[in-house]
Amino acid sequence: MTSLFPRRSALRGAAAVTWGVAVGATAGCSAGAGGSGRGASAAAGGPSASDAPPPPPPHEVVVHADARAGVLSSTTEASIAASRALLARCTAVVVTGPAAPDVAAGIRVATALAVPLLLEGPALAGELRRLGVRATVRVDRDTPGVPPVDGLPPRPPTTAATVVLAPGTTVPRTLTPLVAACRASTLALASPDPRVSTADITGLRSTGDAAVLGLGALGPHFAQRVRTVRTAPELPGGGLLPLTGRRMVALYGHPSTPDLGLLGEQGPAAAVDRARATARTYTQWSDLPVVPAFELIATVASGSAGSDHLYSRRTALSVLRPWVAAAREAGVYVVLDLQPGRSDFLTQAQAYTSLLREPHVGLALDPEWRLGPHEEPLEQVGHVGVAEVNAVGRWLAALVRQHDLPPKVLTLHQFRTSMVRDRERLDVGLDEIQWLVHADGQGTQPAKQATYAGVRRGLPAGVRLGWKNFVDEDRPMLTPAQTMAQVRPAPAFVSYQ
Repeated sequence: MTSLFPRRSALRGAAAVTWGVAVGATAGCSAGAGGSGRGASAAAGGPSASDAPPPPPPHEVVVHADARAGVLSSTTEASIAASRALLARCTAVVVTGPAAPDVAAGIRVATALAVPLLLEGPALAGELRRLGVRATVRVDRDTPGVPPVDGLPPRPPTTAATVVLAPGTTVPRTLTPLVAACRASTLALASPDPRVSTADITGLRSTGDAAVLGLGALGPHFAQRVRTVRTAPELPGGGLLPLTGRRMVALYGHPSTPDLGLLGEQGPAAAVDRARATARTYTQWSDLPVVPAFELIATVASGSAGSDHLYSRRTALSVLRPWVAAAREAGVYVVLDLQPGRSDFLTQAQAYTSLLREPHVGLALDPEWRLGPHEEPLEQVGHVGVAEVNAVGRWLAALVRQHDLPPKVLTLHQFRTSMVRDRERLDVGLDEIQWLVHADGQGTQPAKQATYAGVRRGLPAGVRLGWKNFVDEDRPMLTPAQTMAQVRPAPAFVSYQ
């Protein structure tokens, strides 16, 4: 038998085009009774036109059509990983070895043929099968010119693809033929997190449902972040991250009574006007845009046990919804505050799932009012273990993912270190959560500053700080200018009670 496709050891100076399924498939001619197949064919004057095989169908490059996003895997060779991320099918590829001279030849040939380049390695055979490759063009550093391949250039993809570049990143040379074959656009990000920059958000949204390959230091959450950019509604004040590049100024209270804070001193519409006016007083002093907010008490610590013996009263959804709706229409962020008594934070948070599905609604946990099974209110300062806090964080993060929401504020109220046990183990890796520790000290300014410093000590990386101005209890209450000048670091969230 004469093989038309010699082994790699015989490939120097030639390109081998392998037809058939996957890698290693070869074609040959069987010897007939009169000698070799080639000799027999020549003696008979060659095959007739009717015996000639039909030309192969045109090759094709098919990009994933499911709006997926991915990054290169650290355990898979880059060309294979990129192929998996972008391609659903590709019937012709160029293959070469990993040595630089071979790669240079592979880039040259693949670019000329308008097909991807894949490098040899353990994952190559499986990728060729997955792609449905019919023609594998094998080249090396000694391959001259560009071999002719029937059916090329391929039919262009009908689905778009985008290559997203982390800051300072360029497309590696080995991937340029694949990017060109996919007709992929490139988008250079201003930030490694595509949710941060307005320009990055606009750029990604303009790609529609294109498959996305991220290159560079984009982190493990890149795929979900791309989905968030494409699907999540923007927050009050614009953007997708509630506490990144902005500051919130909030009114605190309960809808039904002025005794628990400023919100109860008027109805929803007037409260919106008041919150917006309060936020405006910070504009000239803040180095960041200021967003108005409500911190709305959803469960209220009670001096009586109640029928459930939990010392906590839940506010009906029907009472809270008009406030949440008014805030949404006016561009006001809402934080629902929980004072659980003998209940737990997760149980109470889940009771307000329908409100927390709103993009502009976050959550606050107030451990001062978290009681043990035999404790009663006002006999001690309550506390919570970090495991319970993290359980709320994980549940809220899952809710964000499930409903394609922007990340949410999750606040911990605190004025003693003992109120949140083992706080150093806070799960700051939840990409859908922006943690905030809100210092609730009241009284003289030296005392409040000492509380702020104590709460700040040992704060896990990435956790922001909040500051509360008590209208009646502070001596004196800071003005907006003083709040911004004297509270250091400057708080991301300022509330008024």
